[in-house]
Amino acid sequence: MAKTNHLVMILAISIAVFLIGYGIENFRVGSSRLSDYFQISIELLPLVLTFSIFVITWFVFKRSADNHSLFIGLSFFIIGLFDLYRILSYPFMPDFITPNSLHKSQIIWGEGRLVSAILFLASSYINNETFKVLHNKPVQIAYVAVIFFSFISLITVIYPEMFPLLITPEGGPAKGKMILLITATLMLLYTSYLYTARMQETGNKILICLIYGFILTAFSDLTYLFYEIPGHLLKAAGLYFFYMGMFKTSVDIPYNTMVEAEEKRVKEAEEKYRNLFDSANDAIIVTDLENNVTSWNKSAERIFGWNKNEIIGKKFLLMSIDYKLQPEIETVFMRMDGKEINVSMTISPLRDSDQKVVGLSGIFRDITERKRTQEQIENSLKEKEVLLREIHHRVKNNMQIISSLLRLQSGTITDAKYKDMFMESQNRIITMSLIHEKLYQSRDLARINVGDYLKELVNGLFFSYDINPGKISSKIDVENVSLGINSAIPCGLIINELISNSFKFAFPNGRSGEVRISLRSVGDEYFELIVADDGIGLPKDMDVKKTESMGMRMVTILVENQLHGEISLNRDRGTQFQIKFKEVK
Repeated sequence: MAKTNHLVMILAISIAVFLIGYGIENFRVGSSRLSDYFQISIELLPLVLTFSIFVITWFVFKRSADNHSLFIGLSFFIIGLFDLYRILSYPFMPDFITPNSLHKSQIIWGEGRLVSAILFLASSYINNETFKVLHNKPVQIAYVAVIFFSFISLITVIYPEMFPLLITPEGGPAKGKMILLITATLMLLYTSYLYTARMQETGNKILICLIYGFILTAFSDLTYLFYEIPGHLLKAAGLYFFYMGMFKTSVDIPYNTMVEAEEKRVKEAEEKYRNLFDSANDAIIVTDLENNVTSWNKSAERIFGWNKNEIIGKKFLLMSIDYKLQPEIETVFMRMDGKEINVSMTISPLRDSDQKVVGLSGIFRDITERKRTQEQIENSLKEKEVLLREIHHRVKNNMQIISSLLRLQSGTITDAKYKDMFMESQNRIITMSLIHEKLYQSRDLARINVGDYLKELVNGLFFSYDINPGKISSKIDVENVSLGINSAIPCGLIINELISNSFKFAFPNGRSGEVRISLRSVGDEYFELIVADDGIGLPKDMDVKKTESMGMRMVTILVENQLHGEISLNRDRGTQFQIKFKEVK
């Protein structure tokens, strides 16, 4: 039954993503520049996901020592390099080393598909025992791999005429391209079969995310033979599952394992002291009503230092305090040799047959070592939190590096459309980067405070679009809501796109106005997000689900496919988008 469910799920995802891409490809209109803008924009998100997978696995490797995860992460870094070189080789991009051409970009694209299939197939045979050199010398292996595959790409860039054509003069796939993609597809499907066997053998359910990723990537390679946009979207969907699988493998599972290990240590410590008590290893002391010791066991001699003959008949200071109404007290006591110890004590009244109190019974336990253990556990947990904060901090920093690279690249472009394209891509990357920054700063490393996040996001957009707050104001009304990373990232990207559209189109010719954002819980499980402005509004005949705008398409996909929610549009006063969704677990 489970296999059937997964088969239905992967087919449903593949068909849905294909149909979306098919609709985009068949109904897309506009100039060639607009088409170029759309193509490069739709490929930037997979590029970011590819490098993010590498970043996560690389910085967690020191703690996890998982060769398999590191190999996959390094594979995605190499795949990302091929995709980056391919984008830089597009004919409409500034020349990359040699004059750009469709043939050059197609050759790098074909190499990337074949190399990715080979690396994914190789990853199915990698574990901590079969590839120890990766564990012992990860940096050296990474350098060699990157240099080797970069050399292959650069040979293509410098000598593209050495490679056969992958597309015919009419624009269709050449025989070589068909053979290459079919070969890569078969390798990916075989890889998914090997991972299925591995999952059944190890019981590691997280591998299902990788299996989904392999199958969707295989479908994308086949789709590229006939359709380009559906192929890109299927690849992006596959990368999403790879990202989730590696995030869970590299961050969630190690963190949960550490927490469980610490909880186990606490339970073992408690069980240890319980056994000591049951075996009478605790000090048991009995006194009369004048606090003179009448009974003193061997453990009392060991804990406090006095032997029986030295203490019997004398007063014991700890028993002189009235603890009869308190079940257990911890205090510091000085032994006979002057050494301070932490003790836990329980004082109970002793009664005769007439229920008259005739003395006190005290059970004392030396808890000095337990106190030291608790401090070590607390320090260890703090260390783990520092590690997780560092991971989010590094991911944020690397996304900022990607944003800076885009900014540098945009500096060589004079066309306003392309500058806008790069700025919007930077804003999307910054939106995701801000999530990791908030998680890094949050006390709860799994959730962020949405109110603080939205304020900083909107302020960043005001700065990015050089908006005068005196002309256009913002109003943010957010309940005390916190979201996990799986919901926060789609919400941030949606708000980024809608507010950006308001800044670009809602207030022409210096018109003043206001943009509004509200987020509140609806019922026990659902949330309602509203993004609105009081600008000139959208045309009444415009269907946001069928528009050619990349931003609106992305909003629809994020709402329906990732948040599994619903979106509606109100045009009564300006433009108001209402989104209802359930938090993604």
